Amino acid sequence: MNHKFRKLGCGETVKFTELRSHEEEACPYATYSCPFDGCAYRGALLYDHVHDEHAQAPAPVPNCDMVGGLLRGATVTLRRDEPVHTLLHRDRVSVILLLNGGDVLTGRSLSLVRICPHPKPDQEDEEVEYRMVVMRGEPGPGSPSLTASGRVQYVRRLEGCQPQHFLFVPDAFWGSSGSVVVTVHL
Repeated sequence: MNHKFRKLGCGETVKFTELRSHEEEACPYATYSCPFDGCAYRGALLYDHVHDEHAQAPAPVPNCDMVGGLLRGATVTLRRDEPVHTLLHRDRVSVILLLNGGDVLTGRSLSLVRICPHPKPDQEDEEVEYRMVVMRGEPGPGSPSLTASGRVQYVRRLEGCQPQHFLFVPDAFWGSSGSVVVTVHL
């Protein structure tokens, strides 16, 4: 059956019963909506759009090292009221989002998700491992910290996204400044 991404280059024939799944989850030619509030961009080149239009996420990410083409040690100061912070993956395709959810009763949930095209049938998807360290105040010896690690969850869109894993950051950890220092190792 023909589907809406055929005109963008997808030549896959899809059964009617699999059409929605293909268009919403599997098609490498699908378009993406920009995760920034108020931005109307919708297209296939989300990485380029975020890189060019949103100054929050220049590439490479400030204060990081690149090893083997992957982002290492990107450090950002995250405000309690900042719902999302964007990091760009060195593959020049993936946009990594640091989500700051207010969905935990006595704190915040920090999680990482990856928005990028699914690989074409002849390519393998690279799973991206992460380690996240959250520190209260300025990093240094004796500073309290929280850590989490795992695989960055792939999502097609941010709207309706329910992260599978998160790091709980208690309200008291945010301190009087209302911010924490987050270092993400990919």
